[in-house]
Amino acid sequence: MARFALAGLALLALAGAARAEEDNSALLVDLFTKICAPKPARPSQVERIAAGLGFVSDGGPITAEMERRANIDILYMAKLIRRGERLGSMSAYFAGPDDGPSVSCTVSAVGVSADALPGLIETSLKARERIDKPSNDDNHRLASWRVGAGNGDTLEMSVWRTPPQRASININYIATKR
Repeated sequence: MARFALAGLALLALAGAARAEEDNSALLVDLFTKICAPKPARPSQVERIAAGLGFVSDGGPITAEMERRANIDILYMAKLIRRGERLGSMSAYFAGPDDGPSVSCTVSAVGVSADALPGLIETSLKARERIDKPSNDDNHRLASWRVGAGNGDTLEMSVWRTPPQRASININYIATKR
């Protein structure tokens, strides 16, 4: 009986270790590609995309009245929970005139590899001209890239090498109605 108990504990420990070592780098890039990279022009678009991917917001829904103002000032935040664990979060801040607000869109996750993430960003998001930025801590990696067709948009990455290995990808742009 004691053998079964020890075997069960060993399996639980292995499952926990496997989950802790799970690399969510590809998931982070995929979520960013679907939510922020298309450069949504309206907060309701971000809300619809994020909700479809499993993100849940604690705030109320974005209404048409909120988006009809001459100047928009909307912050949408949501979190992604899977298997009872908070895996990531996202935020999008829209500020400025209705016909072209500035937008800051960020997706974050835990369990991300500081070594794998830059290559995935370059491959999946067609990012170019990487600039590695200095950090005050050797466990923190910062970089930025140019993205898009000559429009000067910059994508930024921040990733920690120490557990829980938090990382975020951010893009700032001027939204245009399509």
